[in-house]
Amino acid sequence: MRNSKLIKSLSNLNEKEMDAFHAFVASPYFNKNNELLAFLELILAEDISGGGDMDKNLILSKLFPGKTYQERWLPDLMYGLMNLLEDFLAEEKYRQNKFQRKINLMMLAYEKDLEPVINGIERDLEQLHIQNPVRDSNYFYESFMIHSERDYSFRLSGKITENESLQAKADQLDLFYLSLKLKDSCEMLNRSRIVSAHYDFKMVDTVIAYLQAHPDAYQQYPAIQVYLYYYLMLTDAAHEKYFFELKELIQNSELVFTRDELRSLYTYLQNYSIRRINQGGVAFNEELFQIYKHIFGNGLVFGDNKNMQWDFKNFVSLGLRMKEFDWTLNIINVFKDHLPETSRDNAYSYNLANYYYETGEYKKATKLLNAVEFTEIFYSLDAKAMLLKIYYKVEEEESFYSLVSSFGIYLRRNKLISKDNAEVYSNLLRFTKKAFLLKTKLPYERKKDYYRKVSLLKQDIHHTQRIMNINWLLQEVEALEG
Repeated sequence: MRNSKLIKSLSNLNEKEMDAFHAFVASPYFNKNNELLAFLELILAEDISGGGDMDKNLILSKLFPGKTYQERWLPDLMYGLMNLLEDFLAEEKYRQNKFQRKINLMMLAYEKDLEPVINGIERDLEQLHIQNPVRDSNYFYESFMIHSERDYSFRLSGKITENESLQAKADQLDLFYLSLKLKDSCEMLNRSRIVSAHYDFKMVDTVIAYLQAHPDAYQQYPAIQVYLYYYLMLTDAAHEKYFFELKELIQNSELVFTRDELRSLYTYLQNYSIRRINQGGVAFNEELFQIYKHIFGNGLVFGDNKNMQWDFKNFVSLGLRMKEFDWTLNIINVFKDHLPETSRDNAYSYNLANYYYETGEYKKATKLLNAVEFTEIFYSLDAKAMLLKIYYKVEEEESFYSLVSSFGIYLRRNKLISKDNAEVYSNLLRFTKKAFLLKTKLPYERKKDYYRKVSLLKQDIHHTQRIMNINWLLQEVEALEG
């Protein structure tokens, strides 16, 4: 029974939600079957949804004492209670949506010609709508619904007079369509760059051409303009121009978007900056850093953010690369308390060790890296790579060769490591080992032979390319050239 759909679903309710569900089932308006109420109360009393268990015969004997059990009794109870749970969840969602409740009430008032309440409902709905500072695609949808119901009321009245509701309805529909069409098209482009996905962009070229041909028509609607600029940033030859226009527009329009959408918009800017950096656009390090500073300062990186630990890692890595050590240390200390418990130790220890490494405090970094067992594969790989660089730097031969050996075994045996990751880290091990041998043993050979081997190693690295931390490796090999 613990593995049933009903019990699994109930186990996801918090205490407040469970109390509300009990009240829902106890209400004769929603449920007239007292057996279902008794069944729920038994589940609660025995804490079955919390991990307890009970034999089905014992359940039936408590619910139907003295009766001969029928095979379908328990499945029917579970089916009935599951239906009530679905009704409850739908009702709770509807109850939380004040706008939808008001719009439905207004529709009913028009249909039943409830003249005494219509004006009050319209006024309440308008206030509810206007008081929301957000002006996203959902806002345009709500505006469309309001004017749609007003036009419906006009048609019900049978009047033959001029009425503005139809034009307003059409205008709001255009705003809703354009904003959502562009938003979804941008997300399609974004996903197609990340995963192997193919989308049909129906009519988006027509929409883009129309907006570009009428630049003033929708200039005052950031929910349309930001996605127009983003789409052009990904597709137009003048993409860099649109990056800066998009960045300025987002920063000037933050209040008109929800926090979730605003966070996504800044992620688009981050991804573009990272692509430009990877293409050699060094100036975009500063652009990306300023974006990170802004969203950190506004708290946009916190909250319900499933990528928080990776945002944390990216923030720290860039801050260290920009030599913004005080800012980075503050990031580390602030982020720690916001991280999910499941990833907190890994994320905090790795990033603090990275800070110590970049500031030259190798003993602190080594102590931290050796004290933590990194359960997340990516932290584990990067932590081992960091230790490798530290042992190389301080020339700890015994520790270096021991790590090279254990790291190699780890790459070969861990089935969770992809072939691509295994290759780039294996190449890092291979070439770092060669560089270490040159650094510690070969300076005592004839100079001509030594520099020839350094030059060959450098050529091999350039030829291979697929090497983790290749820039660090090349920098160290170039240092061997004197």
